[in-house]
Amino acid sequence: MLKIALLAASLAVARAYVWPSPYDFLEDGYSVATGLNAGGMMAEISTCGAAPFGGRLSGRQAAAEWIRTAYHDMATHDVNTGLGGLDGSIGFETNRPQNIGSAMNTSMVFFAGFQGRTSSVSDVMALSVILATKQCGGPSVPFRAGRVDATSGGPETVPEPHQSLESHIESFAKQGFNAEEMIGLVACGHTLGGTHEIDFPQTVNGAVTGDNPEGVMHFDKTFDAFDNHIATEWIDGTTSNPLAAGFNATTNSDARIFASDGNKTMQGFASDPASFQKVCGNLFERMLNTVPRSVQLTDVIEPLPVKPFGLTLALVESGALALSGWIRIFSNAPEAANANADNMPVTLIWKDRNGASNASYSTTPTAASQTSTSIFGSFVHFWQVDAEIQPEFGHSSFVVDWAFDAQEGLTRADNGGGGFPLQDVVLFQPIGSCNTLTTTTVIVNIRNDLGAVTSPTVEYTLNVAIQGTIATRPNTTFVALSPTSSPASFSPLYDTYIGTFPRGPQIPLGRTTFDVVATVGGKEYKQLNNLAVQGACGF
Repeated sequence: MLKIALLAASLAVARAYVWPSPYDFLEDGYSVATGLNAGGMMAEISTCGAAPFGGRLSGRQAAAEWIRTAYHDMATHDVNTGLGGLDGSIGFETNRPQNIGSAMNTSMVFFAGFQGRTSSVSDVMALSVILATKQCGGPSVPFRAGRVDATSGGPETVPEPHQSLESHIESFAKQGFNAEEMIGLVACGHTLGGTHEIDFPQTVNGAVTGDNPEGVMHFDKTFDAFDNHIATEWIDGTTSNPLAAGFNATTNSDARIFASDGNKTMQGFASDPASFQKVCGNLFERMLNTVPRSVQLTDVIEPLPVKPFGLTLALVESGALALSGWIRIFSNAPEAANANADNMPVTLIWKDRNGASNASYSTTPTAASQTSTSIFGSFVHFWQVDAEIQPEFGHSSFVVDWAFDAQEGLTRADNGGGGFPLQDVVLFQPIGSCNTLTTTTVIVNIRNDLGAVTSPTVEYTLNVAIQGTIATRPNTTFVALSPTSSPASFSPLYDTYIGTFPRGPQIPLGRTTFDVVATVGGKEYKQLNNLAVQGACGF
């Protein structure tokens, strides 16, 4: 028995997010934390207390720094004008007194490695907060994408410890948070990490030692766990929070904020850990979604139950079309808890280039031997696809039939009803594509039996430096493709095209990707988000 439907939990998502999407890279990073085909960000916070740059910065805590960086970026928002918010402007603002220390620059350097044409640094920053919060035992925060990066710094509106309570209330109100929410946001933001004497000697004194070279004083005793101890220690009088019980009363801003409603909010947090988690999740979601009024965020992105990863068609020397890559299955269903990937039936079924089906148009992917994990504790696993398709029949789309056990009825994953599209008309050819020290050469195969070929182009995107910020800006170069007989096509149904363009930095900033595009027979075809070419030239 075959259930021709997506899982019930995915039905609403299918209307908002289907594959391929501009946000596939971000969804990958959100859905797969570690292991095979992981997004890569979680490697920096392998534990909640891990220091940045693979632990090389002693006394630092990357998870705490990511959350603080996002808040400082968002704090430029003005609800009255609609300007500012989470927009990556912090990269232009790190030399300001309110952004003292290297934490934000360090974070931005890391985030830039994930920035690209389809992943703004502000979206990466939002994702970092979600991952850090969950990794440290905090709540799940919904993820929306679509943030647009600023091209200059915002106003100097980040609250500072020496300022008055009235000033803080006014600052948070301008950001869109009332006095009670101000208390919550500060408590939630300070459940991790601490204050560094080398950056704030007016707040921390005498903490620098051989074992504590930065002189870190933590906000609570469980600085590497997202819990309500920031509140319990405040209420029971045992806090060592340097912004609440520090030697300098002027910079005890947490104390002024926590006590501003007679400790009502903090008492509630201290007595109800679940309430603390819920409030923090809601406030962090609002913080991340505080963007300039002109920006329209996506619907909430949820992990797709079934999704291709790196799945491509390409001509190979035999003259066949090689269908290769991965199929990912993600599930929170109860039966997933006992699932064994090796015993799960998974079949990929395709249609030819005319949309026709045939009993032979299928392949059985192989369950990967390497596992993967998710921050949600969900089942997530990959199956490797390796099939050959004859070009005369071609390929247009596919579905995936699968189940947790061979005894169960199959579920058909059909990408919201239309199948997973994968065209066979304009194809990047890895074989023969190559680099010199200064240039990249791309080989593209285009069908020659569908009409005139016009505007064959490669759109190559790499990140370039911006003056005044560590963040980068995606820059896309459009290069015309020219017909070539060298190398020759592997199939008489395809002609070969070639394009060469400047390679850019040999150690590129952020993600380097390219799209190949052409109009064939009056219809535009695209193969998107090909990764940077690997290998040296020399056919």
